[in-house]
Amino acid sequence: MVGGGVSLNALRGAAALSEADARLASAGNRVSTGRRIDSPRDNGATWSISKRMATEARSFQVVNDSLARGASLLDVAAAGVEQIHDFLVLAREKALALRDPSLDEPSQQTLVADVKMLVSQINRVALQAVFDGKRPLADNLTTGSVTYSQTTYNPVTTAATPASLGGAFVNASGVAAQTFLRDGGAAPGRIDLYLDAYGVPDVLEIWQGGARRAATGQAYVGGGATVGAGTAVSGRSILSFDYSPISGRDIEFRFNEAGSLAGTAWAVDAIALQPLASVRPTTTTTSFTVPDVTTSSATGYDFASDPNGGTELVTSQPLTAEALDLDTIDWTNVGGILEVVEQALNTTRAAGLYFGGRQQAFAGLMVQNSLMSDTLSTGVGNLVDADLARESARLQALEASASLAAQALSIANSQQSWVVSLFN
Repeated sequence: MVGGGVSLNALRGAAALSEADARLASAGNRVSTGRRIDSPRDNGATWSISKRMATEARSFQVVNDSLARGASLLDVAAAGVEQIHDFLVLAREKALALRDPSLDEPSQQTLVADVKMLVSQINRVALQAVFDGKRPLADNLTTGSVTYSQTTYNPVTTAATPASLGGAFVNASGVAAQTFLRDGGAAPGRIDLYLDAYGVPDVLEIWQGGARRAATGQAYVGGGATVGAGTAVSGRSILSFDYSPISGRDIEFRFNEAGSLAGTAWAVDAIALQPLASVRPTTTTTSFTVPDVTTSSATGYDFASDPNGGTELVTSQPLTAEALDLDTIDWTNVGGILEVVEQALNTTRAAGLYFGGRQQAFAGLMVQNSLMSDTLSTGVGNLVDADLARESARLQALEASASLAAQALSIANSQQSWVVSLFN
């Protein structure tokens, strides 16, 4: 039936065309964006879940940015440690050469100057190892005056000292528990021994006739009286006791009798037999203050390690000349330089071990976070990404459907126009 009002077929055709256009627009949007769910209107629950997962994925990326900064700081620190270690190896070689008793004074001073130059280079490397304002090898720098003390003595030898006592004993040195037996000779007198204990404190006791006559940390007692047990000392000291061959000519020099001490080192600079009435030698301690000394102390830096607020700590390992005790070297005591350099090498190797371990930890965390971010991103894609092959085919079908709907509407409208024309 054809009426003069709106055609029912035309209304149906318009509705079909509108639906086809809506489906066509939806399919076109999926193909253009690559997403099956692009807004809450598509699927509110899935859209919400995907957004939460995407946020977590980006959080892992942000955390990795923080870890990357930490890794860069560690790279700078490791490079500085390598340079400092190389300089210390060179310093050790020169300090070892200083132990050569055949060196004359000018040769010794040349080697000392070389070691001083290496110490200056070590300090410069530690101060210049900087990343993002952080100094992993010289942090928390402060400047002030530092007071140092130095103990010296002037060894005295006399012709009265028998070769059996002094000749084979002078310049003896060791790094462990040792006992030396010497013949004191036939003449009485006062025996003075000049001991230089550097590094870990050392204990020396001098025994004669089954009695302890002198010991480190004990005051001199005249008349050959006994003294108390020795205590560990560092630096230079003089041990004296009154010797009488009547009590026995065998004298024992017992170094660290309680056992070997890790890191101990000592040397006997001289031993002499003096008349009892002679002035007993003493040590001289002088103090001096060095202004504008830069000191450093360890501090820590935290870097984000996971989106839940976890952090990874990097603790600075100061390797400046001050931190390695290289600024306190007694340059007049060439025998003690080696021990200080050895300790600095041990400290530097420990710092390298620490930074290397931190580098591995940061690299592992970054890999783990990248995997988590990739996994979450893949999950988001599985939820919202469109099947482009399927959507493309669907788009073509919807385009054909929309075209047919448009033709149907056109036909319906043409029928209505024909009826109206009959009344003209």
